[in-house]
Amino acid sequence: MSQHDFTIANQTASSARSDINSGLQALASNSSGSSAPSTPYANMWWYNSNTNVLYIRNEGNNAWIKVADIDQGSSIFQPANAVPIGAVNTFAMSTPPTGWLSCDGSLLSRTTYSNLFSVVGTTHGAGDGSTTFKLPDLRGEFVRGWDGNRGVDSGRTFGSAQGDAIRNITGTLDASKPPVATGVFTVQGGFGGGADGSQSSVSRYTFDASTQVPTADENRPRNIALLYCIKY
Repeated sequence: MSQHDFTIANQTASSARSDINSGLQALASNSSGSSAPSTPYANMWWYNSNTNVLYIRNEGNNAWIKVADIDQGSSIFQPANAVPIGAVNTFAMSTPPTGWLSCDGSLLSRTTYSNLFSVVGTTHGAGDGSTTFKLPDLRGEFVRGWDGNRGVDSGRTFGSAQGDAIRNITGTLDASKPPVATGVFTVQGGFGGGADGSQSSVSRYTFDASTQVPTADENRPRNIALLYCIKY
């Protein structure tokens, strides 16, 4: 692995040969190194051995274009534009893969993650208001499609959070003798004494949804816990 300016100075043959060999090594290794080549050329390749990112120089020779992230440990090649920056996806492992960040509400540098900031901005939080911004926090959350003026979930701002809720539950109790209760209502206690010998009063009525459906301290459908991550 090496970097080289691809120049051969006016020097002795042995030194020139050393420069030529270094240049060939740089070509063979995509000019790999922890910093960009000091003398870049249009369409030149460079592999950043520090961050494991492959770049190509643009036609104007004034900027590096990211080509891919390379996970050396698992030999995974992830093209830079295969997934757009700001995309959110779920993963079946507990740590983010290369090129992704956990959607955990972290504050990030607007400079270090400038590409992501240019896409999501301060939608999920402005951070300190000048140098940082906030990631969406999707830990323990269900994601709902944005209404976008459809009218199903109206009045929502894009990226806004929504508390839990259920449809209203109503019911009636029949005061006949004996009293009649159905579904989640229950008659407890009471005594006889009606003209026909039936029960004429009760100690109390109770309402308990757990007699009919599974209950918990939140409303939820069946689900599986996976990791939400955002592409940067």
